[in-house]
Amino acid sequence: MKVLIYVNPEKDEGGLSLKNLIKALKKYNIEYVLTDISNKNVGTDFDALFVIGGDGTILRRTEYSNENDIPIIGINGGKLGYLSEFERSEIEEAVKLFYNSELKKDCRSTFSVKYDDKEYYALNDVVLSRMYIDENKGMITSISFYIDDNKIDTIVGDGLIVATPTGSTAYSLSAGGAILSPEINGFLITPLAAHSLSQRPVVFSADSKCLVKVDKKCTAGLFIDGKFIAVLNGGDKVNITKSNRPTVFLRRKKSNFYKKLSEKLLIRNKENYD
Repeated sequence: MKVLIYVNPEKDEGGLSLKNLIKALKKYNIEYVLTDISNKNVGTDFDALFVIGGDGTILRRTEYSNENDIPIIGINGGKLGYLSEFERSEIEEAVKLFYNSELKKDCRSTFSVKYDDKEYYALNDVVLSRMYIDENKGMITSISFYIDDNKIDTIVGDGLIVATPTGSTAYSLSAGGAILSPEINGFLITPLAAHSLSQRPVVFSADSKCLVKVDKKCTAGLFIDGKFIAVLNGGDKVNITKSNRPTVFLRRKKSNFYKKLSEKLLIRNKENYD
């Protein structure tokens, strides 16, 4: 067995979690490589990628794992840890279950996003939102979206979110979108502060093609999994489809999406009032 390790040093003060992970890997004679992923010569022959950090840390590692078919084992070093399966106190348990092949695959739908002759991947969401560029632009934006070449609606307001089931519990949820179970073969479009009483989130098949277009005389920022990509001008289009490569996590066999969701939302609510 051979694994890759990425740790966000800001989420592991003193390197204690990393030390515990390495200790556990040595106990089970599992070979490991520590990397920052920017090293393109690290290779791809790994059975898993251990990530120590928050959800943002994991999101920034998914493209590498996706392209190289390496499943992720998340160790939560952040606050919520929706994407992680284990807490820092459970590191040895995570290694033991991995060694004994007692973890199950959790395959998550991933976006293929095409803009300006480039392709990007997103596990969570694609966001088009208004930009404060100058005095004449940025106060409001108008974005139309199409499903399988059929125009569905034009959202006038702050923009829109196109989310995967995984991303439905992130920004989209905060904007009033529905929660989609990871098993659902569907995606979600959630308006951002729409200037309308009738516009609501739309769920569509993951087998469909989605196109979003910035309308004339408007601008919008394109963000993919929270990363700023470009400023879009009137007429610019973004094509979004389901990637043929899912993002794979390794989880406990008894891992339950609804139980985790309930627990994590409770943590968030308690933190707001503590």
